[in-house]
Amino acid sequence: MKAFRDQVAERFRGVQDHICAFLDAENGTGFREDNWNYSKGDGGGRTRVYESGLLLEKGGVNFSAILGSSLPASAASGFRIPEGTPFFATGVSLVLHPHNPHAPTIHLNIRYFEAGDVYWFGGGVDLTPYYPEEAMVVSFHRSLKLFCERMKRDYGTYKKLCDEYFFNKHRNEPRGVGGLFFDHLRGPKEEELAFVEELGLLFPDLYRPFAALRDKPFTDAQRQFQLHRRSRYAEFNLVYDRGTLFGLQSGGRSESILMSLPPVCRWVYDFTPDPGSAEARLTDYFLKPRDWV
Repeated sequence: MKAFRDQVAERFRGVQDHICAFLDAENGTGFREDNWNYSKGDGGGRTRVYESGLLLEKGGVNFSAILGSSLPASAASGFRIPEGTPFFATGVSLVLHPHNPHAPTIHLNIRYFEAGDVYWFGGGVDLTPYYPEEAMVVSFHRSLKLFCERMKRDYGTYKKLCDEYFFNKHRNEPRGVGGLFFDHLRGPKEEELAFVEELGLLFPDLYRPFAALRDKPFTDAQRQFQLHRRSRYAEFNLVYDRGTLFGLQSGGRSESILMSLPPVCRWVYDFTPDPGSAEARLTDYFLKPRDWV
């Protein structure tokens, strides 16, 4: 019988395949796949990147499963595990950056970690729009609420954690309109695995309505605003994101870890949108944590 961690890795690979089959159809292209080996232990991963197509300017769906001989000091402190403890980590992480400013960026992650006698699951999904339609944001959150109810989880708790986590403190601003976030889940292993796996398998249903916006007309001014807002996304991933920090600290593959960054973005000094504009409505209305359901 396979060890539990090997079962997790196998099912996570299935989630990656499931999501990529959906994206192949929506984007009209296949992905570039890089298989890599973990340089500081055993295992490795499959990085799948989309760099052009009908929908995506850049996107990636990563799978990794690594066995390290020594937990980094910074990670050991965060997890309250003795430095140098052998560890295992596996997960699927995706970030999609569409061409069209009307289609939102989205992130999803599911992960499993163990070191010594400690194990936990984590993950989540969150939406970062540029020109959001309220009905679609409400529908996104309603789908997540129904999913949590089906899986006997507390949507309200996971939504609040998402609002708190995906927040650019230096900007005093949420990254997007939220979703779900959970970490350090230590319930029965099979139940926790089923929960995170089902979230990964739900992804096509969550993103299909947004993918349909790929052909909506947009102006150059809207494109420039999209590039400006992407810079805030990059700031969060480089400054706060736990997965990015752990991956770099543990000696993971940098190209795969930094796949989440947008292909093009711009930093505009002291950008201020015109009052009453769609750009102002993003920050004044949508980037305020609220009960969307």
